[in-house]
Amino acid sequence: MDSRIPSSVTPLRSRGPTASGARVLALRAYVLGSLLAAWLALPRRADAQVAQRFAVHAEGGAGTMLPAYQRDTLGYGVMVQGAARLAFTVIDPLAVQVSGESWFAPATQGGGQQFSLTGGLRFEPRIGRAGRLFVDGNAGLGQSIQLSRLTLDVGVGAELSLGRGFAIGPFARLGALFAAATEHPSDALYWSAGLSGSWRLQPATAAPALPGDRDHDGVVDPGDLCPDVPAGDHPDPARSGCPQGDGDADGCFDRDDRCPDVPAGDRPDPARCGCPVPDADRDGILDPDDACPTLAAGPTPDPERRGCPDNDQDGDRVTDHADACPTVPMGAHPDAARPGCPSPDRDGDAVPDAVDACPDRPGAPSTRRGRNGCPGLVRVERGMIRILRPVFFGNNSDVILRRSDAVLAAVADALRADPTLARVAVEGHTDDVADDTFNQRLSERRATSVLRDLVRRGVAEGRLESHGFGETRPVAPVRTRAARAMNRRVEFRIVSFGGVAESERRER
Repeated sequence: MDSRIPSSVTPLRSRGPTASGARVLALRAYVLGSLLAAWLALPRRADAQVAQRFAVHAEGGAGTMLPAYQRDTLGYGVMVQGAARLAFTVIDPLAVQVSGESWFAPATQGGGQQFSLTGGLRFEPRIGRAGRLFVDGNAGLGQSIQLSRLTLDVGVGAELSLGRGFAIGPFARLGALFAAATEHPSDALYWSAGLSGSWRLQPATAAPALPGDRDHDGVVDPGDLCPDVPAGDHPDPARSGCPQGDGDADGCFDRDDRCPDVPAGDRPDPARCGCPVPDADRDGILDPDDACPTLAAGPTPDPERRGCPDNDQDGDRVTDHADACPTVPMGAHPDAARPGCPSPDRDGDAVPDAVDACPDRPGAPSTRRGRNGCPGLVRVERGMIRILRPVFFGNNSDVILRRSDAVLAAVADALRADPTLARVAVEGHTDDVADDTFNQRLSERRATSVLRDLVRRGVAEGRLESHGFGETRPVAPVRTRAARAMNRRVEFRIVSFGGVAESERRER
């Protein structure tokens, strides 16, 4: 126990080698048996449940020696004691444990000290949620000076739960360190008291769903606008408990989707979240690839310009790539050998050679047998239907005189015979006699009278328009009787020819 103990009083002599050896063997067998019991109690599968059955305990306290020899003779009045224990619960509340313990008793000259390794049982019933009581008993080998001795101890205490697996509380312990029989026996008996603490792994439990949270999204049902649909990773900030909407299911949420009802598709617009690349003319060619993004390709797309319709410059409904005469309307008499072309017209009187009774003399279309394309009272040339006789009116009147019937009948016959003369303007002119206002109104009334006469002769009114120019466009600027007679006139100007304006037709 102490270097100050004289050899005559230290337990150096045993009662016999047989008894001493048997005691040591029994102690070792007890410790090994405790460890074996703990090992056998382990389940074969090392998982979280096994780990939760282990507990770590620590003690620290102070006490005194009880025998007079240690207390009075050796001067071990007060001692400090500490221990660390590892326990394994076999069947709650019964556990096996191994311990490492030490106590130290200071004295005026030197002191006493002992280290021990023990095994034992621990009974620790629960006291509700407050903590546990415990009673334990341990036996093992204690080392004092150079001697190994049998040591026993028992303890009692209570540990109150602190949460997270920690507990702390008071304890009291009684222990003994046995010595071999000598002339002066020196078995040590002590008691101590102090604080005991422990820690054990808590069961891992999944957080229970909040009360009334059917979709388990953390928003309780009374405040959840979508109680059966989890809010997910992208909750809607405007609707508690709801995911952000994506009505067109294109991956761009509605609040950011510039086209919330139209899926972005395979080619989303990088400048507009949730929108496809635009197709302004809806011809199936997306604008970045469309040479005519605002004009639909239509049933006859241009093979050279993607997304564009094929042109029809002459307006004859034969597209340019199929039109052998893309700048000339085919008219009422298309050439069978050349798509989009009119039949040949050598004299240029708008009557094709194939039906022109006078193919080398300019005339005008006519419904009269043998007179189609022959010279007569009218002639088609340079965008005009030229009349070779004037239209006569009553003096200062818009009444057409009967002697004008022949020329007006010829004009009507030409219009009926050739529907490619799509629109014709009837233009009235006067001389410079009388005031400007009177002449202007007179010219307008005369042009209107001629238009109505042509309609009565079978020309569709939609092909005609009338204008009066008064004295503003004289053909003979001199103020003679003959010049004034020339200025009093009616002219027929072709506005559109076969669907194309005559001015454009002449340019082509």
